[in-house]
Amino acid sequence: MAKISLIMRFAIIAIIYIIIIFALKIMYKDIKGGAKQKPIVRRAMGLEVIERGENFNLRVGAVIPLNDELTIGRKGDNLLILGDKYVSSQHARIYLKNTDYILQDFKSTNGTLKNNKKVNDKVPIKKGDEIRIGTSVFKVIG
Repeated sequence: MAKISLIMRFAIIAIIYIIIIFALKIMYKDIKGGAKQKPIVRRAMGLEVIERGENFNLRVGAVIPLNDELTIGRKGDNLLILGDKYVSSQHARIYLKNTDYILQDFKSTNGTLKNNKKVNDKVPIKKGDEIRIGTSVFKVIG
């Protein structure tokens, strides 16, 4: 019985020392800046104007940069204002989710097309995709 008691004491002391060592390692990493992770490099993407349609404020070949969010519509509070009779006041938006850009149609009257297919809600977009809003056509570049 005395031997078991002595072994248990040493086991408990060893466990306590292991816990203290792990706690000290964690504190040391916190003090030194933690585990430095590589920053996620996000490639710059944009929309190139392929056809301006009835939008005289667009120029063919111009590039509209995609940042965190780009709202598209006829109303003045959108970031990309299209003065086209086929564009709704709040037509669509393109936003960044994690590392992907998402195209969302706001149930617009005339719809949004991605690669000549109607967008019903949210779809991811990638380099080379063609987006048609009203009479304007944009190509995703990056």
